[in-house]
This record gives sequence, structure tokens and C-alpha cells, in this order.
Amino acid sequence: GFKDVMQQTTKWKILRGDKVMLTAGKDAGQVGTVLKVIRDPKFPRVVVEGLNLNKRCIKRSKDNPGGIVSVESPLHYSNVSLVDPLTGSAARASWRFLEDGTKVRVTRGRLASASIVPRPDVLKQRGKPRSSSAGPADTRRSDAEEATH
Repeated sequence: GFKDVMQQTTKWKILRGDKVMLTAGKDAGQVGTVLKVIRDPKFPRVVVEGLNLNKRCIKRSKDNPGGIVSVESPLHYSNVSLVDPLTGSAARASWRFLEDGTKVRVTRGRLASASIVPRPDVLKQRGKPRSSSAGPADTRRSDAEEATH
């Protein structure tokens, strides 16, 4: 099996919406945006937009005509690295604290400019919207407010 790679650290440096460069595989050296981060402790992966494409057969339905479609496949997180915002080259990242106490990601390495990598704006949007309606298993408000002691 796979060893527990991310057990040592819980500080994920690659986030959804980041620009990353592939360092291994058939698309090595190409730059793309992270669509999804799969935070599995045994096999952490990322899906990069437009890279690591594989063919899939899709069945025909009302909405979809079907056929063979190219789909992005997950990559191991060690095969991608952040793109430095100033130099445009692949760089490692580390967490640092600014003077005002905010925690930021900073690029480091041989070709890095030690600049701050901002959090992507995509993270402010929720992936799955929260449902505002009460479901059948939810407790009614009157039952929750009732004093039972």
C-alpha cells in the first residue's frame, strides 16, 4: 500500500484555485489552475484544469450526447508545485507570519523570489451550497426550545 504521506503535516500548501506547474508526467512543465484538492492522507491528489487528460466513454442521456470525452485525472500532489507570482517558475512554498500576525504562504527555493502567494478568490465561494430548508431528520424549533430540566 501507500505510506501515510501527509501524516507529518496538516498544513496544505496547494489550494483550490492556485496556479501550479507539473513537475512530472506527460504534461511536465505546463501550467494550469487547480480545480480540486483531494485531501486523502494516504494518497493526496490534485486535479489540474486542462492537464493530465484521459479519454472516458460517456453514455448518452437527455442532457449529454455521449461519446468519448477527455477528462482531467487526478495527479499526486508531489508532482505539482506552485508557480511563483513574480518569476513564473516552479517554487516550493512555506508558511510565514507577517508583522501584523496574519499567516501567509511564501515561495522559497532556488528560482523563487520569496514573495507572498495570495489565497485564491475561488476559496471564498462555497463548493456545495448549504441547504436553508429543514429536512425530515431535523429537530423542530419548538422541540429544541422546550425546557426539559
